[in-house]
Amino acid sequence: MKRLVVLLFGLLALSACETQIERPTYAELTFTHKEPIYLDVARIDIVKAYQPTSAAPHVEMEFPVSPLDTAARWAQDRLKAVGTSGTATVTITEASAVETELAQEGGLTGAFTTEQSERYDGTLAMAVEVFDPNGSNGNTFAEVKRSITVPEDASLNDRERTWYSLTEKLARDLDKRMSENIRNHLSLFVRPGS
Repeated sequence: MKRLVVLLFGLLALSACETQIERPTYAELTFTHKEPIYLDVARIDIVKAYQPTSAAPHVEMEFPVSPLDTAARWAQDRLKAVGTSGTATVTITEASAVETELAQEGGLTGAFTTEQSERYDGTLAMAVEVFDPNGSNGNTFAEVKRSITVPEDASLNDRERTWYSLTEKLARDLDKRMSENIRNHLSLFVRPGS
């Protein structure tokens, strides 16, 4: 009986020493800190035409913050309807992330080197179309791409940080490109204050 008690205390002590790996939480990427782009339309519709997939080599569904939701959030935060007629339709045509395994150095050199093992290629693409009942229509499109790699010894937390960073950079690029394109190609519908 005494041995059983000692064994139980030993097991409890061992389980108390077990380290829990905490997974970080990631903030949703927003654009409310940027000045809105005011469009002379009565309504703005956001269409998520892209359907994320978990089929290899796609990994966008594993990202801690969804690239598709981030693109939709851009349209929600940056574009504001201030008109009395007409519609702007924002269509997200791509919000993908693809994993590619990278070739590894073999032999002695490979054994003593931490190499990059995977590359992640992200793409965000979006179209904005404006329909005015008076006959003035317009459209523009933007596509941005980024790539990032991870070392072979990257933990799940490291990968998630990398994926979050990739989404953040894609969102920043999309914001810049689409803002420019709207001002250049849809200037007829852009109102002062933007």
